[in-house]
Amino acid sequence: MRPAITLLTALVLATAPAAAQQQFGERLLMNAPQGWNAFPVQRGEKMVISRLFPPGENEQQWTQSITVQMYPGSEQSPRSFVEGIISYSRDNCEAAGPGPVSETMNNAYPSATVTVTCTRGRSGMGGFALVQAIRGRDALYVVQRQWRGPAFGKDQAPAFPTNMLKEWGDFAKTVSVCDNRDSKHPCPR
Repeated sequence: MRPAITLLTALVLATAPAAAQQQFGERLLMNAPQGWNAFPVQRGEKMVISRLFPPGENEQQWTQSITVQMYPGSEQSPRSFVEGIISYSRDNCEAAGPGPVSETMNNAYPSATVTVTCTRGRSGMGGFALVQAIRGRDALYVVQRQWRGPAFGKDQAPAFPTNMLKEWGDFAKTVSVCDNRDSKHPCPR
């Protein structure tokens, strides 16, 4: 297992409520970009949220972030979660352009993925997000990779770095949930 996977799994589980830690054989796996720093955002019985930023960026000043969310005991479907993100974007952007929702199986768990473009949000900046939700046995897991930068028009492309979409695609392939209690959802060795 790569160190980035171990680090993030430890971060999510270490910030989970004690009861959730005892019941979880499930783990969220992902290869966080090298050098990114993790910051706990919120911890409670119904959710655990952490955010990662590239070197030199933080909650106040960032161009890219990864938000990791775990909702223990949630019965929400991955599709309904990503549809909620689409609705939120439409309410908070001058123009929001969601891509199609892709529903697949991820390590034998149902998952949904969507990209959302925001021309200008409440911050005055434009944005782009890739949202992946995976419905595990014990929780709903969500990983959101976000970019923000100068606002742009409806007919313009966001001004993100040219290699960003490839990096994000490679990153998205590493996001998974496994469960050491169930051979249908194997964890890496």
